[in-house]
Formats: sequence, structure tokens, C-alpha cells
Amino acid sequence: MDKMVLIVSQVIGFLAVASFLLSYQLKKRKNIILCNVLSRCLYILQYVLLGAFEGAVLDVLGAISSVIAAKKHLPFIKKHTKIFVVCMDLIIVAAGLLLYVNPFSLLPIAGVLLHTTAFWINDEKIIRRVSLLGSPFWMIYNFSCRAYGSAVGDFLTMVSIVIAMVKYRNQKNNSEESAEVEKYV
Repeated sequence: MDKMVLIVSQVIGFLAVASFLLSYQLKKRKNIILCNVLSRCLYILQYVLLGAFEGAVLDVLGAISSVIAAKKHLPFIKKHTKIFVVCMDLIIVAAGLLLYVNPFSLLPIAGVLLHTTAFWINDEKIIRRVSLLGSPFWMIYNFSCRAYGSAVGDFLTMVSIVIAMVKYRNQKNNSEESAEVEKYV
């Protein structure tokens, strides 16, 4: 692999990471999904440059699933939510198995299933928890295909999600305490 391609792919990976980390610091579901889709597009480009096509294809499918999930309020999608979720998950699993190279290529299947399934959930707290579960799968896969910036980014993503979980839990606790104090004032 050309050294310049490797360097460019790592830079793209770090940009993808920055977008992904930002997504979990946002409060609104719509903004979380938008940043996540941008991040996926950058990851796709990185995987193509590295020749990690199973990661690229699974991220394409993950981006499609995320976009559909972002539109879940539309009447047709709302009426057929279970069908959309099951069909997308089956497509993701089938594509991942068709592109099987080695045991490491199974990891992004689990990662993308967890990340995209999270976006069908309405509760931002649950979105963060389910997404947290998907990150270790991607981290191991990224090390295996030399996407080192992305692997570090997966670790940072896990830290970022935990920070957001604590931050929003503390905000909720503080507002509940304020409401309790106001009762007595």
C-alpha cells in the first residue's frame, strides 16, 4: 500500500472520529443521527482507501439504516417500523457474511447492528447505551485492518458516550433537586 494513501486514510479516519465523538455530545436525536451519518461517510472513504471493503459496505448500509431511522416519524415508515428494522438488519448480516474474509470481518456486523438499532429508539439515554455496546466491535476490527486512527477513535467514542451519559444524568438530577427545593421555598 502506498504510504501516502495510508496517511490520507488515517487523516480521514481522524475526521470521521471527530464527527462521531461530536454526535454523542449533542442533545437532540436528529443531530446525533446527522453527525453519525457524516462520520459514516468519512469512515467509508477510509475503508475503501485501506482495502477494507467489508467495513466500507457495512458502513454504507449503516448510513442508509440511520437515514431511514431519522425519518421514522414519516407515516409509511412509522406504520412499518418493524419491517424496516428487520429488513435492514437482515441486509446488514447478509452483506457482512457475503464479504467474509476472516473472523475479524464479523466484528463490524455486530458493531453496525448495535449502532443502527440504537437510532430506532426514541430515548437518547438508551441510544447512547446501545451505541456504547457497538464500539468495541469496531475498535478491534479497525486495528485488524490498520485503521489505527479509527481504532483510537472507537476508544474515545466509548469515553465520549460515557461522559454524555453522566452529563445528562447529572443535569436531570440537578433539575429534579431544584424542583424539590422550589417546593419548600
